Amino acid sequence: MTPILSSWSHPAPAKARLPKNLRQRVLVVEDELIIGEIAAEALTEAGFEVFTAASAEEAEVILADVSVDVLFTDIDLGGRDGFDLAASALTLQPLLSVVFTSGRPRACHGMCASAGVPFLPKPYRLPEMIEMIERVVKRNPQ
Repeated sequence: MTPILSSWSHPAPAKARLPKNLRQRVLVVEDELIIGEIAAEALTEAGFEVFTAASAEEAEVILADVSVDVLFTDIDLGGRDGFDLAASALTLQPLLSVVFTSGRPRACHGMCASAGVPFLPKPYRLPEMIEMIERVVKRNPQ
């Protein structure tokens, strides 16, 4: 499933950009490359520094090398799932915030809600994604 794109989906104009070293870092993990790129572009335009990965294994390589503030990951990644990735990511970076997304919202939303982890069902609107990431960052300033 892809994010819903329409004239209503475009993110608000980028705020004044913070210096690169002060911007919040987000790792977007999505095995459907176009969805990952669209999400990454919207987050970059919203002022975040964004890294992308197409698999849990690729994400772990990035997490071992780069400190990030938010892990935004699909649950169904084709190989290891987003839950497994989040568990290993939190071992590497304990202060990391996690936001899950999936095209199977009912089952996944219940699991995430019971664990107190934010969940964004697909298809999502880009402003919703940006708002959720901003909320998570504000809640867990590092």
